[in-house]
Parts: sequence; structure tokens; C-alpha cells
Amino acid sequence: MKSHIVIILVLSSIAFAGVASAQQATSTPTATPSNSTVSAPSGAPDAELVVDSDVVVTSYRYEDGEMIIKFWSSEFKSISVAPRADSSESGTVTARAFVLDEDTITTVRIASPGGVSFWTAESMEQNNQWHYLRKPSTFLITGPWSGADVRDAGLGGALGVMVAVLYEAVSAKIGASQRGERLA
Repeated sequence: MKSHIVIILVLSSIAFAGVASAQQATSTPTATPSNSTVSAPSGAPDAELVVDSDVVVTSYRYEDGEMIIKFWSSEFKSISVAPRADSSESGTVTARAFVLDEDTITTVRIASPGGVSFWTAESMEQNNQWHYLRKPSTFLITGPWSGADVRDAGLGGALGVMVAVLYEAVSAKIGASQRGERLA
């Protein structure tokens, strides 16, 4: 009887793995493609993000309430950096301007409870575009999540409970349970 349970568990695992891979193959990508057609300047180090034709972000991290961003520029340039705005309906955003040296990596530290926005005069003139870096998530599995993800998680949880209950019921029925005997 134990071999039947093992066979049922293996077959159900294979079936649900096929369903999950089919859903993953037909799902839409979660990353939003950038409509920026600006390419990194020649001679730039590896870039996380291209700000304009002269400035790139080489790396960023969030540490002790500060967003730490490393910019590289091919020429002297000013960049404006603003912390995340609060969630109120109206207010002002205060930006700080930093001067980036030519052909060097400049580290910018700005206190922010979340992410930061930044832009250069060129990025605003050419593309009317500002950039946003948000605080990295501390979740084990990060989103964005869709309704399909919530549905799949609920089905997976229900399936796990169902398998555990069936296992306990079958093992009690065939006497393979290691629990104490029930007294009438």
C-alpha cells in the first residue's frame, strides 16, 4: 500500500510540474522594458542604468537609511537627485544637485526612506525623462505579483494540505501510523 501512495505522489508531482511550466511559458514578463533609446557613452564601465548620453549608474545599494549611487560621466555634468516623496496628496520634492567629474566614478549618498529619483538637464530636454531607483525589497521572493500568482499560491497551499491529510488518512487506515492507539 505504501508503494501506491509513493506512486500517486510522484505522478501528481509530475502533473503539477507540467502545469506550472506551461503557465510560466505563457505568462507575460514582469519587467517593464525601457523606452529609452539612449545608449551608454563610449568608454563607460558596466552600467546598471543609462541616464543620458554622458551619464550612467554603475551600481547602487540601500544601506542604513541612505541610497548610495555610483555615477560615471564622460564629461563634467550636473545631476539632480531627490529622495522618494511622501505619500501625501500634495507637497514639494526637494532635489539636491551633484557635480559629476569627467571620466570618474562619483558616489552620491542621499537619505531616503525608499527610493530616489534623478535626472540631468539633457535627459529632461531630449526625452523628458527622469529615472527612479527604489529601495531593494527585503522579501525572500519579490514581486510584482499578479492575480494569477496569488491564485497559483492558493492552489499550491490547498494541494499541500490535501496531500498531507490524505497521507495521514491512508496511513491510519492501513495501520502504518506511528501514533498511539486509540482507546474506545
